[in-house]
Amino acid sequence: MTRPHLPEGSLEGRTIIVTGASDGIGRACSRALAVAGATVVMIGRNEAKTVAAARAIMAETGSRSVSWEIGNLLRQDAVHDLAKRLEDRWSRADTLVNNAGALFLERQVTAEGLERTFALNHLAYFTLTLLLLPVLATSAADGRTARVVNVASRAHRDARLRLDDLQSEHQYAGWRAYANSKLCNVLFTRALAHRVDPAKVVVHALHPGVVSTRFAVNNGRRGRLMRRVMDVVSIDAAAGADTMVWLCADDAALSTTGDYWVKRARIAPSTAALDASLAESLWSASADLAGLDTDALVAASGAARANLQPATSR
Repeated sequence: MTRPHLPEGSLEGRTIIVTGASDGIGRACSRALAVAGATVVMIGRNEAKTVAAARAIMAETGSRSVSWEIGNLLRQDAVHDLAKRLEDRWSRADTLVNNAGALFLERQVTAEGLERTFALNHLAYFTLTLLLLPVLATSAADGRTARVVNVASRAHRDARLRLDDLQSEHQYAGWRAYANSKLCNVLFTRALAHRVDPAKVVVHALHPGVVSTRFAVNNGRRGRLMRRVMDVVSIDAAAGADTMVWLCADDAALSTTGDYWVKRARIAPSTAALDASLAESLWSASADLAGLDTDALVAASGAARANLQPATSR
């Protein structure tokens, strides 16, 4: 198994929040960060599974700086509750890793009326990050740049995002909905980076690779078949976590913001992902769906860019 390598103790004093941490690359990322001495806050939906994962990491690494919080990120009310608990418990966080996500081959909506793929894979990133900006900005007050790491996917290149149908009401295909959500991750990364001072908070997105996890198996027989096909070319979870761990730790990730990374290399995402107008329109639509005054949240966080200018396509 290939494990992300960080010098032991290199992240001591840093608090890192990881969503989707009970399994797969989220768990592998949490383990690597714990080995490096970080205080790791693992976020998962299933309490028994998340607690077991955290305890296993503590047993494997000897770290006692691993904790957990439970939250169903499909629901916006649960995202708000999680953010409040994190803010109450941690006065400062150095990094937020938005990793939780899933593929849903059949369209269903949450109790709040949101299509599940969009709700979990994009809107949860959007809301949790904005609500935690003040906690992240506190790191900057201590002289350390905070980081937001968004796990996207090469699948964003397959997206056909329609702003008038973000919930896929008119036409739903599971893979296309997933690809659209991953494009949303990259667009959100760029829109947030445009708004926050990179001396205080940097924001990056990444593709972890095709990873051997339980991704897609929640979809019954079709999902299990898809998983078998993917496993032919899959890397293990620790290898899949490598770039996300690196973005959490390496100083090179502080030299730029709003970028898309693959295998620790900064590369250009799709043409659609570089469309600043699309990013701004998605931001506005997401703010409306989440019921957030994003201008006020960014300003109140203390992390806003000075003299913010309108975004333009490049």
